Amino acid sequence: MEKAEKDAKASTYGNEHLSTCLTAHQPSLRRSWIFHMHTLWLFTKSDLKTVIAPTTIFAVCCGLAEHAAQDPSGNIQTNLLKLFKRLPHVLIWTWSNLLIEDFANQRLPASILEDSLNKPWRPLPSNRISPDETRHLLLWFLPVVTLLSWHLNVANESILGFVMIWMYNDLEGSGEGWFIRNALNAIALTNWDAAATSIILERKGSAELTNRTWVWLYAVVAVIMTTVQVQDLPDMHGDRAAGRKTMPLVVGEEVTRWLTAAVVIVWSFTCPRIWDLEVFGYVLIMTVGVLLATCLVCYRTLAADRLAWRLWCGWMVVLFTLPVYRLLSFRSVA
Repeated sequence: MEKAEKDAKASTYGNEHLSTCLTAHQPSLRRSWIFHMHTLWLFTKSDLKTVIAPTTIFAVCCGLAEHAAQDPSGNIQTNLLKLFKRLPHVLIWTWSNLLIEDFANQRLPASILEDSLNKPWRPLPSNRISPDETRHLLLWFLPVVTLLSWHLNVANESILGFVMIWMYNDLEGSGEGWFIRNALNAIALTNWDAAATSIILERKGSAELTNRTWVWLYAVVAVIMTTVQVQDLPDMHGDRAAGRKTMPLVVGEEVTRWLTAAVVIVWSFTCPRIWDLEVFGYVLIMTVGVLLATCLVCYRTLAADRLAWRLWCGWMVVLFTLPVYRLLSFRSVA
């Protein structure tokens, strides 16, 4: 009864706040450029640890593995320096594409309702910008980001990302069911990983990546698709108010926790095998995986669920470093 009353109150508050967000805002032309830059920052703030950082780490680690595959006797420090010189390109491309996704997603009424409950500091629920102004930003940014992607030889990857964004948001793929929601998330994020790797290596698109890197990309799609529901546990009240069909709300919170914990352990053991790692390569990924699984099944508070989401992000980062473990193991044997 108490949980039902809490959800009802949250839904009532969210609907009232949504009405306010759709009608109340200040004319954007009267605001300073600092205000606008801060608004753009707030659009992407919560995605820095889930998109920007992991994508960049993935690109650097796979970039090192690609260099080693092409020239096994090459100097690691020299290759790393080459990659670091390309980091600004990766960061600008990733952040600009992330803005497209956040504009498209956060301007929708259901997202404003959800954010008013879970992330009230975001630009739309905090009335820094209106949905119509966000739509205009989306119209301007789409061609600009497409041109940037064409310049960096990843236009195909950006266009695929735009299709995923369209399916997820405007076609309401995020609300069709947890499997479709997870699949769209996995394909979009891994597509960005492939593009970032191509950019950092100065390749003409992800099609030029090696077969082993593509096998790794397919594995990452599967990992994200089967574990990304960790993000839905701390957002259940907002998702329920917005009518989203997330895994915890469809199959149940208990099943989601135990199933996800089991899958995390399986992937923690399986992924190092893809790179033929020795025992040393299993230690960190298994350690973080066990911590994440324990947090999921042993602690049920909102704070614990938020910690589990941060642990998932850390677990993915460790996962993305596995190609470097293989490279270091190869060097030590040599």
